[in-house]
Amino acid sequence: MALGRAPRSNGAEPLQKLALDPHRMLGWLPVAGGALRHALHWASERTGLPVIVIAAAALVTSWRLFSRSLRLAVEVVLAVAILLAATRFGWIAW
Repeated sequence: MALGRAPRSNGAEPLQKLALDPHRMLGWLPVAGGALRHALHWASERTGLPVIVIAAAALVTSWRLFSRSLRLAVEVVLAVAILLAATRFGWIAW
């Protein structure tokens, strides 16, 4: 303890608390936006369609996929909840 350090200390700086930093959490958005812009431009060049038409088609397709995925997720959660309840009440034994 000649250096005045605490016992079991390795001399390193103390760890800082992790904070929810929005700049750190959402730092990937500009990169994703640039990649999306590049992909739309590439698809527009290859198909000959305007970028706005390709973007609209991608938006509609992604919305439909999202809504179907959401329905599926809700159905799975309901099925698991029903199975857990039936197991809890003793109606099903695994």
